[in-house]
Amino acid sequence: MSHLDMAAIGELKDIMEDGFSELVDAFIMDSEEKLEQLKAAISERDTALIGELGHSLKGASSNICAVPLADIYKDIEAAGREGSLDGVDEMLEKALAEFQNVKAALQAV
Repeated sequence: MSHLDMAAIGELKDIMEDGFSELVDAFIMDSEEKLEQLKAAISERDTALIGELGHSLKGASSNICAVPLADIYKDIEAAGREGSLDGVDEMLEKALAEFQNVKAALQAV
């Protein structure tokens, strides 16, 4: 499974030129911060915040061409918005693992 859409990454690098590495750094820093907030929101069972953070992380992941990660966040967002947290702990674990894969892949580009 590819963690990044490499064709889209190539296009993004061409468009952004030197700004691409700054985009990657911002994505990683922002995601790490929001993942910590998401962990806390899940621990506190704050469904509204879970939905908001899932939405934000989904968009950022889509923008950086990390489609599988965006799909996990889509499920987390839906769980929060629906107020049903069944399986959300497992979704978080999947998101954390996939984020590490995406982070490594982006840093290698």
